[in-house]
Amino acid sequence: MTTGLLTMCMLKIISMGKVSGYQIMKRVETLTGRKPSTGSVYPLLKSMQDQGWIVGKTAGNKTLYEITDQGKEIVQKHDALKEQISQKVRESILLAHSTFDDFTLALSKDLHLAFIENLDLLSPLISEMSRLQANGIEPAKIKEVLSKANDELQKLKSNA
Repeated sequence: MTTGLLTMCMLKIISMGKVSGYQIMKRVETLTGRKPSTGSVYPLLKSMQDQGWIVGKTAGNKTLYEITDQGKEIVQKHDALKEQISQKVRESILLAHSTFDDFTLALSKDLHLAFIENLDLLSPLISEMSRLQANGIEPAKIKEVLSKANDELQKLKSNA
């Protein structure tokens, strides 16, 4: 994972509440499937403290990190950029749909239309899945919920 991506991932995790370096590493592992090394996490925590994005407070034998107002601004800017990119993707899909009649070769027409019509539902769903994983919810549990939702969608097809 690149340093910039790891930094933003860590900052986003810290923005959700006080956490230790170890908790950050575990949550990053849950999100990405790869546990970052202490040699990459702790220097980034130090750098974020030096930049004023977070503060670390020692409690017993561990340090808990929390976000500052400046760090919250960075997260907000990152979230805004992520939303801009998502909007561009949505616009590209709509443009491709309106431009190419054979665009539906890649996706069935019905599935494509359902996708286009439900972009406003899918984006928050994807964001919520990311938040849940960042908060330590196991991916298998999220997959179980999505599987149940898929089963319900299949029932709609059966009833049609």
